[in-house]
Amino acid sequence: MADQDHETSAPGEPRPVEQMEEVKRETKSAVESKRVDFSGVWRSVGSENLTAFLVSEGLDEKLAKAAADRQVTQEITYSEKQNTFTVKTGSHSKTYQIGGSDQLHEVFGNMMYWDGDKLMSRPTQLNTSPGAVETCRRMENEQMVLTMKNGKELAVRYFRRVPSAVAPT
Repeated sequence: MADQDHETSAPGEPRPVEQMEEVKRETKSAVESKRVDFSGVWRSVGSENLTAFLVSEGLDEKLAKAAADRQVTQEITYSEKQNTFTVKTGSHSKTYQIGGSDQLHEVFGNMMYWDGDKLMSRPTQLNTSPGAVETCRRMENEQMVLTMKNGKELAVRYFRRVPSAVAPT
């Protein structure tokens, strides 16, 4: 007797495979809709354990204390089309390819990816630097919360969005 395909749904109803594909599409859409647009200018308003974190990254304690006490402004640009995330702090600017990159210098750095409404950054397997840092950006009570973690310490920075100086058109 030959094997036969067995229909598990009534005629006209979606098959289980089609139902699974629909669930995958709905899940992907729900995850993408949770993504936060961090674009804008953000000013630090507080931190937790930042001095100890910076010391664990190799900064002198006096310099780490001064850096932790300093108010920082970050300009963030997210391009959904290019799937990139750029952070500019002062004259330093870094662009990340979300989901990875085929560029060798990026492979040895961090990989940025979405985890629901959180934007995560994790060292790639090839990044064996002792100062490798994992980060998580998320929104909490109108603040951007940046958690930074290395093998020794965890620090948290809180940022508030700076209202745009340019009037909308």
